[in-house]
Amino acid sequence: MPRGAEEGSAIEVDNDALQLVANRPVSFRLYSSLTRTDDKLGDVLEFTSGDPELHSHAPLNAVIRFGKKAEERLIPVKLGARLTEIGTLESWCESKISDNRWRLEFELRKQAAQAPAERKAVAMVSEQALQASLELIAQVFSVTVKSPVAPEELPAKLEQTMGLGRNSWPLAAIRQMADTFLNAADGRKKSPGYEVRWLNLCGFCLRPGFGFPGDDFRIEQARRVYSGGLTYGNQAQNEIDWWIFWGRLAGGLNRNQQTDIYQRISASLLPRGTKKPQRINASLHREMWRTASSLELLPAGTKTELGEALIKRVKAGDYKESELWCLSRLAARQLFYGPINLAVPPATVTRWAEALLNIAIAGDALAAMGRRTEDPTRDLPAATRDNIKRKLQGMAHADRYLAVFEGEAEDDRTLGRIFGEDLPSGLVLAETTAP
Repeated sequence: MPRGAEEGSAIEVDNDALQLVANRPVSFRLYSSLTRTDDKLGDVLEFTSGDPELHSHAPLNAVIRFGKKAEERLIPVKLGARLTEIGTLESWCESKISDNRWRLEFELRKQAAQAPAERKAVAMVSEQALQASLELIAQVFSVTVKSPVAPEELPAKLEQTMGLGRNSWPLAAIRQMADTFLNAADGRKKSPGYEVRWLNLCGFCLRPGFGFPGDDFRIEQARRVYSGGLTYGNQAQNEIDWWIFWGRLAGGLNRNQQTDIYQRISASLLPRGTKKPQRINASLHREMWRTASSLELLPAGTKTELGEALIKRVKAGDYKESELWCLSRLAARQLFYGPINLAVPPATVTRWAEALLNIAIAGDALAAMGRRTEDPTRDLPAATRDNIKRKLQGMAHADRYLAVFEGEAEDDRTLGRIFGEDLPSGLVLAETTAP
């Protein structure tokens, strides 16, 4: 895009030699310059790495899907770009042999990293496939049109339409899908099955509640659903998916909203008094715990209280594997999105870590608890860290645990384990500082 281009203007590069590699991981590189004013549209430039006249933006690693077969192939394309009315740059590849068009969405604020953490290539879908998926969602949850498929069939139909498994759906695509789910929120009321599927898929498309333009507004829309509550609250599966939904979105909620959620479930997690606690479905109780453990903006004292209850069960030998994950979130030295001043004090976490040293499956929790941050207000004592390190070194997957323990940059798999499921393809998390 030439310097000084007016908002709304578009360009197109149509070169017979321009081809796109499909169905394999590729890297698109974007360069800009404030000084090269003589370059013309379509020019092929030669330059050396580190050329001071060129600014290298973070590359877009992607897999362009084309055709029903997954074999690698070359597609003749045209390149297009447009400067939008709000000053952002849209770019795309347009096939010359089909109606496919793929958007290329670069992170313009990030410079190319010198040694980036491992990131899986972001799959890309054509606009036609995405549009068909959005129409399918709208039809299924329409309150006026008969659904073309049963709600339980929708996940498989969307994967078929997108040509990708759901864990590979790119971030930009799932946020558009989330918008459609939110606009059709009334459709979840048609039956318990519709509500379960809406909560499951909408929460999946909104996870982790932040990281993409417009997420604040999406959370506002989701909060309207929260205010209305469950339509079929007497159904166990609906309750389970309700709390999974809010656990997935927790990172987009503010402190007051997280406190409100915690107050709704605290009596089930930490019953008070001598009265016998109400019996709760085991799966529902598990998801309540996972949701509470995802609320990183809760006071450190509240997290401590939750952690103490879990450690008590660990010491009694009456614990579940999911509760070790909860401890890894509650006791983490490096929070997923919360500010550092809300981390549980190291003296408390030291006691918890010592209680886990004899637990064979506590690798993730111990690595999170003992993680090095170089912050004395969060790091555990050297002696405790040494004990944790020896324990981790003797475990299967020791390299994975030790990378977290030593404070190395997380790759996609590590972030997924911290979050509890795969994060959206293409999500980039910025470091969080205390307010």
